[in-house]
Amino acid sequence: MAARIADISEVLLQLGLIATVSDEERALVNEALSRAEAAITRFLDYDPVSATRTEFYPRADATRIGRESLWEVSADTAYLRTLSEGSSNELQIQQIPIRSITSLKVDYDGRFGTRDGSFPASSAWTEGSDFWPNYDIYDSSSNPVCSDGIIKSQGRWPAEAGTVKIVYVSGYTDAELHGSDAVIDASSILEAVIDESIRRFKKIWSRRKHILAGHLAGPITNESLGDYSYSVDASVLARYVGGITDLMPETEHKLQQFKNYGMML
Repeated sequence: MAARIADISEVLLQLGLIATVSDEERALVNEALSRAEAAITRFLDYDPVSATRTEFYPRADATRIGRESLWEVSADTAYLRTLSEGSSNELQIQQIPIRSITSLKVDYDGRFGTRDGSFPASSAWTEGSDFWPNYDIYDSSSNPVCSDGIIKSQGRWPAEAGTVKIVYVSGYTDAELHGSDAVIDASSILEAVIDESIRRFKKIWSRRKHILAGHLAGPITNESLGDYSYSVDASVLARYVGGITDLMPETEHKLQQFKNYGMML
């Protein structure tokens, strides 16, 4: 399971439910938190939690206008590499900020790693000579950080999709998300998640099934005691809690500085 931006205890604390939370309340807060994080991750266009990623680029073939070709040699095999006006010496990575590059390989017949023997050790590029991230700041540990997710190369990157394999670390640390880091403050992301979780919880709780209020439609369809379990009606949750594109305008404003606009180009 992927790491979460916020812990459920942080939402419960803001709701004043730490000491008296019921199983039903905890279940609904968990659903609200999951949907809030999904909505914010979708808005940002990346996962802000620090993690190691493995991805392939370009994601689609570059425009084939004014194209030219040149021969490239990989190990004992030669490839006719196609260049085009869509090729560039800058590669935009989705997950930001880039904290470090573990490995970067270029295989002109890589096919997103599906070909047997693709991306061999000989296809590895060297950081600093073959490529270099657009490092623009240093974190509190004096490590370089690439905020915009742009990696530059000595020449133009391949135009064919799936020819670049990159393993890298990106995202914000727990201290940065909680605003306790001396250099990088990403606490607006955490605050947005908590705010959106609380809003969603209050929406769904106001419409819950409650014996004193009569037979109102509620999202929980089955419950059990003992090792507590529950199931929810997804269609009801979508109406009450909101989907993965439902954010308050003030939340979007708060997140603007963290959005990866490069992936929209």
